[in-house]
Amino acid sequence: MYRFVRRALIGEKREESTHDRMIFEKSQQLAREYDITYDGTIVPDDEDLADSVFEAGLELLLMCGIYCIDTGRVIELTEDEVIQGVKSIKTVEIGRGTEKVSVIDRDPMDARPPVIVGGPGGGLVSEKHFVGVHMSSIREIIVQGIYTGVLETLNGERITVKTPMEMYATLQEARLVRYASRLSGRPGLAMMGPSTPTLSPSYMLVSEPNLFSEYDPQEVYLMNDLKVDFEAISKAIYHLMRGNHYITSHCPVLGSASIGSPEGLAIVDVAETIQAKILMNSSMHGSGAVHINTNSSSTKEVMWASNISAIALSRNLEYYTAKYYWNSAGCCTDMMFYESAVQTIGDAVCGRDILIGPVGRAGRIPDHSTGIESRFVGEVSRLALDLSLSEANEVAEEIYSWYSDHLTTPPRGKQFSECYELVSEIEFKPTKEYQELYEYVFSKMKEII
Repeated sequence: MYRFVRRALIGEKREESTHDRMIFEKSQQLAREYDITYDGTIVPDDEDLADSVFEAGLELLLMCGIYCIDTGRVIELTEDEVIQGVKSIKTVEIGRGTEKVSVIDRDPMDARPPVIVGGPGGGLVSEKHFVGVHMSSIREIIVQGIYTGVLETLNGERITVKTPMEMYATLQEARLVRYASRLSGRPGLAMMGPSTPTLSPSYMLVSEPNLFSEYDPQEVYLMNDLKVDFEAISKAIYHLMRGNHYITSHCPVLGSASIGSPEGLAIVDVAETIQAKILMNSSMHGSGAVHINTNSSSTKEVMWASNISAIALSRNLEYYTAKYYWNSAGCCTDMMFYESAVQTIGDAVCGRDILIGPVGRAGRIPDHSTGIESRFVGEVSRLALDLSLSEANEVAEEIYSWYSDHLTTPPRGKQFSECYELVSEIEFKPTKEYQELYEYVFSKMKEII
């Protein structure tokens, strides 16, 4: 990584606002040049179009480079570096013992199911229900990994970030989730995270065999819009030297200063994924694109961009890709299930390798994550494996029509403690209302898919 760090120190000077404008303008220009047009579908079935999106994303990365916010300079990549990186892949196994899982490099319409990673996926979780929220997903046998949530408080107090208190909170997060996996009889289950920290020392503190081991993909979150900071690069270097698996991730925003159209979002999504592979050398990369008006990943424009990007990457890039599910509605609502279903169907047929979540209320309200939601994603992904791209779009359009009018005014739903009957820390089950709602919605899925 030395050569990239050196370029960040001596590369071309650029204002961040200039970089944002360049991403916006060049992505729109490339969309026109490659004849990339959003057609109003959810699951596109044009694989040639997907290849064009990949070429446009690669060209955007080479044209704009990667902006280092710590130096105000640009890390430029050469075409040879990118082409060589695109063609190489690591074998990735996550988890330990009987919970070990091999991640599959899936293709569009692949008959092999994606890996299901349950849990809050970086969403807020209350201290009181932290163990229970994670246990509810860990106990679902279809779940093959758990992505941790962000501790809302520590000993009842707000966590002051970028202080040693953050380190303490991160340690608590890791200990509690590992405790939850042991209580559930799955001590070797893969953990992804941690999600609470902001500083490198906090991440490094929990990177050890009894917490986040080398088989637990550790989080290296990247900035959006082809940017990077030395924090992320430092974490990547640390994990590389320790031999750890780590997952890079980004959440591009449709409607931001850099992305003004679904076409632009798809191109940027591809460019950022290639950036993660070449610059960060991560084991896998997760995308959680959202719409600025809803903060969710379940709008039609975002899903089209995400799906065409998934096809483009699975056809042209040797790399493991994941998808975060940020839903508008809260748990224990039919809309929460429908949002998850449309996204899952698209990801299953478009070649995503790992599905993460889902999280309700866009992850901003505590405790909107439950095991039933993770189970639902896993089961729907398997129902969708026999669909063609066009069949998947037909089903997705139908389900989308059931909730599209409520994206900006979604039902609030219920938090974990209202969705499960809690007998003790380790004894709980879904409420009768929640169980019946799940059975009703899943029966509809089996009829329509």
